Amino acid sequence: MTTKIVLDDKLILINQDIDINFVTLDMTWHGMHSERVKKQIGILLPQIFGELSKGRTLNAYMSQSQVEVFSKRSSFALLNSKELLSDIKQNTKRIAKEMQETAIKNIDKINNMSNKEISDLLKEIKKLQSSAVSYNVIIVFADVFGQITDLATNIITKRKNLKNPSHIYSKMLSMPFEKSLTESAYENIKGINASEELLEKYFWLEQGYIGRGLTLEQLNEIRKSHEDDIEEVSRFEEVVKELELSEEEKYVFEVSRTLIELKSLRADSRQFLHVLTNKIIDLLAKRLEIDVKSLEALYTEEICEILESNKTLPKNIEQRKVRCLLIPKEKRNGYDISLGEDVESFLEQNLLKQEAKTQKELKGQTAYAGKVKGKVKLVFGPQHNDKVKEGDILVSIVTSPQLLPAMKRAKAFVTDIGGVTCHAAIVSREMKKPCIVGTKTATQVLHDGDLVEVDADKGVVRIIKK
Repeated sequence: MTTKIVLDDKLILINQDIDINFVTLDMTWHGMHSERVKKQIGILLPQIFGELSKGRTLNAYMSQSQVEVFSKRSSFALLNSKELLSDIKQNTKRIAKEMQETAIKNIDKINNMSNKEISDLLKEIKKLQSSAVSYNVIIVFADVFGQITDLATNIITKRKNLKNPSHIYSKMLSMPFEKSLTESAYENIKGINASEELLEKYFWLEQGYIGRGLTLEQLNEIRKSHEDDIEEVSRFEEVVKELELSEEEKYVFEVSRTLIELKSLRADSRQFLHVLTNKIIDLLAKRLEIDVKSLEALYTEEICEILESNKTLPKNIEQRKVRCLLIPKEKRNGYDISLGEDVESFLEQNLLKQEAKTQKELKGQTAYAGKVKGKVKLVFGPQHNDKVKEGDILVSIVTSPQLLPAMKRAKAFVTDIGGVTCHAAIVSREMKKPCIVGTKTATQVLHDGDLVEVDADKGVVRIIKK
């Protein structure tokens, strides 16, 4: 790629991962442009442009118009095909189980594996990660712009003379029937003394992209944070009867529940494999006498070539660790890579300009009313849970069950994306904490330590002091 390439449409930041290593993220990216996605909704996911900075931050950019089309096609397909939703659910559960079993089976064996055996294992891990993503891409993007959320909200708000506030019905109808792996783990851990046995069983918990396994200190913190668990959703049938939901309306909420369930399941299951992959990286760093950070900046095939063919590190590895632009190749094996000033020039030409950084306030949708003040803490994954102290304002692109420890300490939640039936909204209603979702740019405008007022009565976040 050269800086002369100018796209037909401007790019927007669609996701940001902080505290990642590229080798684990590469395994996810590989499945995002699978032909399976085209069979599901008729089109492929738009091309991704990934900006890797300091080896630990990955900004993912996509065409604004193309990603909006993809999101709408995804939600339309899920809302109009029960067979598609069922197929995705069944296969996600199947592959998630394989992911967990692969990690459990191999995590204590890797020290005794040959380089060839480790290479084969890395390829197997990537195949599983890729397969899981290929089924879940439309799940991830279906409600990015609130299409399903808006439908679910309208179903409730058009009813008159309701016995309860609308958020009660939204909670009852949108919460998955079964607890996620993380929520079940929290439930089990809270009543048991911390031990090596528990560490072995829950090695994957709260590990994000870079974790190497749960520690006793983390385990004890989890136990303290979950002495009083969120109550389970009940009275589902009672609510359905009161609202006199049609079969079509009930299916909208089924789709909403499934989005939350499957995203949580895949996020939990990939943590099993992330811990395994990161332990492999640490082992190879010692065995091959290569810096860990250099190995983390490679993609899977590059590591396998080093193991199988005694290849050396790419000559541009040091530059790549500082800053590079990665564009997946058409056949999904490898990347076109730009470095240094080329990255800045490309983004300057093609990135949609926003005035986000000068905003004094942000607007979004109220998920739970209330008004509070506090310091911002940006949370991009479970590895950031410890940043959030009592009374902070948790700001994230989107939340998941893995962030519950931080959410319990936070005073309020603010997210870039999602609607009133997203995870952050549901948890805020359970915890009775102010929550504003769908601000679009909160994680870009706000920084750790900013003093803000979350006015969820009006759906506004006001910046008091930067």
